[in-house]
Amino acid sequence: MNDSNNNNEAQKDNNEKKQQVRFISQDYILPFRPFELNHKYAVTYTIEKGDTIQVLEQNFSIRRLRPDTSQSDYHFIQIDKISDLLINGEPVDKRAYTVAEKTAALLYPLRVVVNEYGKWIDISSYHKLKDRWEKQREDIREMFSGKTFDLITKNIENAINDNAVLVKLLSGNWFLRAYFNGIHRAYTRSFETERKLFFPAIAGAEELEFSIVQKVNPYLNDDNLIEVTQTGETENENLEEQYFAQYCLNPNNYIIENLMLECNLVDMNRRINVQVRNLNESPIIMDSGISVLV
Repeated sequence: MNDSNNNNEAQKDNNEKKQQVRFISQDYILPFRPFELNHKYAVTYTIEKGDTIQVLEQNFSIRRLRPDTSQSDYHFIQIDKISDLLINGEPVDKRAYTVAEKTAALLYPLRVVVNEYGKWIDISSYHKLKDRWEKQREDIREMFSGKTFDLITKNIENAINDNAVLVKLLSGNWFLRAYFNGIHRAYTRSFETERKLFFPAIAGAEELEFSIVQKVNPYLNDDNLIEVTQTGETENENLEEQYFAQYCLNPNNYIIENLMLECNLVDMNRRINVQVRNLNESPIIMDSGISVLV
């Protein structure tokens, strides 16, 4: 009993030495403020299927575009690929992946619309995709011919001619779904909230639905970052599927510094891990400010 009391007191003393998270208003809101968003991220996917492990790595840049009007309900964000894709540490050289890469390359730079919760809701670069395809079509024809070129043409034109198809195609992008996850929202007095969450864990299949508890630590961690976690299980009572994610945010602007997401499909013996790390990471110095917790 004494040991338990001592541990609680030690934890209390440790928390008191840490900076408190600055929430907005008495609704304990973590706001989405991407005004300073201009970051480069290293993204790693680890896919485990039984005894087989595949690791994919690629770097991206994300920056907020200036709007034509002053508003805060939504933001325009541009995403660029800034490195080649590596699979298990090696450059992609398989023809099937080359076709997929050529198809995906036309999507970038990609411009998306993100709402006030930090969740992407639409694409704002449809016309640019069509222009890009018309300019690159003949170059791709020289690289691929016959059925391969026909496959690329079909994939691309289906996407750029049907907004719904394009949105569905991009919805399967684990990086976009993990980063623009909607973690910026109001929390209860216990610093948590319950919500439904969908994640595209399996390509070509319906998205998995999870019931999650999303929590924010009211104190900054040892690196002066805000920690947000999501923990949940599938809504399908016939399956065993687990979801966990941890986000670390800059306390000065609430921008994501790094994140880790894991989707464990127990019944399928499959596990997906997504890690995103700020390539420009540096020690966080807290701005002066007042927290609603004070």
